[in-house]
Amino acid sequence: MVSINTVMIILLYGATFSGILALISSGFTLIFGVSRILNFAHGAFFMMGAYIGIYFVQQLNLDPILSSLISIILVGIFSIAAYITIIYPVIKNEVMTIIVTLALALLIEQVILLTYGEFGLSYPRLVAGTLTIGDVVIPMVRLTILAISILTILGLWIFIDRTRIGKEINAASQDPEGAILIGLNVNKIYAITIFVSAVLAALSGILYSQMYAANPFQILNSLILAFSIVILGGLGSVKGSIISSFIVGFIYIAVTTLIGARWSEFIALAIIIVILIVKPTGLFGVEE
Repeated sequence: MVSINTVMIILLYGATFSGILALISSGFTLIFGVSRILNFAHGAFFMMGAYIGIYFVQQLNLDPILSSLISIILVGIFSIAAYITIIYPVIKNEVMTIIVTLALALLIEQVILLTYGEFGLSYPRLVAGTLTIGDVVIPMVRLTILAISILTILGLWIFIDRTRIGKEINAASQDPEGAILIGLNVNKIYAITIFVSAVLAALSGILYSQMYAANPFQILNSLILAFSIVILGGLGSVKGSIISSFIVGFIYIAVTTLIGARWSEFIALAIIIVILIVKPTGLFGVEE
């Protein structure tokens, strides 16, 4: 019999983890939905956010919140540089795009390994303290992470749906050639999109490392998990990625809590495979 305390832990921890997954997966699907770029360096942006922030805190003694903001901006700038130098020259070749972005991810992984080693690093807490509900002690940082995730997702929706740049992004995603004909700078739109995508990845990496250790091997692990969620939700569907993130996140935490961590990833991925067998286009995907 599952206790009420266990259910509370699954709900809270599941929502927190799902929020982080929603940020990284929505960023991944956003850039694909607009430019059809499968950016396999997305997991590297995820961990760069954490490691750059940790560097500023440890080496320069900056406040964790300020370090996080600087880190997010730097990762966004880095993503634009990567787009201009290695992605744009091969953007019309989907296979080459995958190869160069995956190579970039592996290169960043090696840089982190050479600099920090293979052991995990914890990001200094953005907020301290706990909240006790019944017999359940809830770290305030988890509530903060959940709030940041929800607000960021809402901000992304407002940005895409209500702002001029967001409408241009929508136009470019639906018909790139038509967008060019009406005078939109599609390359500029792609650069803005990859910046937003990288910012979401960096933020999710910082939030992740508030609960778990930042680890260079999470570059590929997070990419695989995010890619699986994006496929489940339907390639190019931000809404699908967010909903799928909560499905996978709650399954992941429920299995970890009730059975054990060693089974969580296996069962989550197995369920994704079963759903895709039933609906190959994903939950919100469409036939192309």
